Amino acid sequence: MKHLPKLNQLLAFQAIVQHGSIRAAAKALQQTQPALTRSMKELEHTMGASLLIRGSFGVTLTDAGRALASRSSLILEELEKVSEEIHVIQQLSQGSVAFGISPILAISILPQVIGEFSHKRPEAQIIIEDAQLPVHIPRLREGKLDFVIGVKSEDVSLSEFIVEPLFTTSFGVIARKDHPCAKSTSFNELVNAKWWLTDAHIGFFKQIEEQVPYFKHNKPSIAVRSDSLVCGLPLLMHSDYLGILSTIRVKLSEYEDKLCILPIQEKLPSAHFVLIYPRKIPLTQTAQKMIDIIRWHCARYEW
Repeated sequence: MKHLPKLNQLLAFQAIVQHGSIRAAAKALQQTQPALTRSMKELEHTMGASLLIRGSFGVTLTDAGRALASRSSLILEELEKVSEEIHVIQQLSQGSVAFGISPILAISILPQVIGEFSHKRPEAQIIIEDAQLPVHIPRLREGKLDFVIGVKSEDVSLSEFIVEPLFTTSFGVIARKDHPCAKSTSFNELVNAKWWLTDAHIGFFKQIEEQVPYFKHNKPSIAVRSDSLVCGLPLLMHSDYLGILSTIRVKLSEYEDKLCILPIQEKLPSAHFVLIYPRKIPLTQTAQKMIDIIRWHCARYEW
């Protein structure tokens, strides 16, 4: 591919064409005549042709110069249009933020975060997607989300992103308060229990099933798999199903009289929540503001 002219060379050439002389163009561009002359020599060298005939009464375009003049005018106009379009796109992106979270944030700090953010950016549009991390990552990679917050796990590759620790919380075996197994202290006592677990192929919940021996030997007892809390919570509250949820949920006023944490001695893995955003794409000011507020609340919440 041949060398292409530089933008500043095309701008200088266009100014000379418009003003009729190097002196007048230099004055309009607030440059010195020697600097403009040097720029034109470089442009002619790049194009491999003489573009201007210099005379006492100004400049005259050669055939090559006339060809370039018509083309350069279109090029500069298109660049200006693109610049304006990008400015509009950037303004629109500054007015919205899209991010993915896990249900834990939704039931803990999200109301306070949204309230504070909306007070500071009342015109901004907020788009929130609620799912597990493996669902969010492809959306983040495609640019559909500005950032995500989820549980870090070894089988989810995050090398292309910046990963920032936020908080750690515990998970437990959850059941309704009058469940026959409510006082069980070991997984060995749950051999005949029925379970609702997430439909996880990778991620934190898959890690739990792989690290806790009980689940390796009792797969038939996992009767229901669903990522939907709308489906799963009624099973826990109104039947004899067991589930694995964040202990934060049981502490909420709407669940503290309905659900309990089984006093199982075998500890489940802790969940390490992280903030994830693209390494090579700068965050918009709106997304950065949302992240700053989330960080502040995460640091002060009793996880």
